[in-house]
Amino acid sequence: MARDPYRPRTPIIGMVMVFLALAIVGVTAYLHLGWWSLIGYAAAAVIAVVGGWLLFKDVPEPPHSGPGAGR
Repeated sequence: MARDPYRPRTPIIGMVMVFLALAIVGVTAYLHLGWWSLIGYAAAAVIAVVGGWLLFKDVPEPPHSGPGAGR
């Protein structure tokens, strides 16, 4: 099975996407384009959600402790 060459860079790509979404919101708010701003905000929201998912998808689940935790 071939290795995915982008796997080590996935968090970096996600972080860049989140910053891109912030930049889109900044430019959209600066330009005040009325209804066109809605498209900019919607695109930024989608980009931010996908970027956040890429950023945190490889974070392992934390160990469980407390009542009911297996030892």
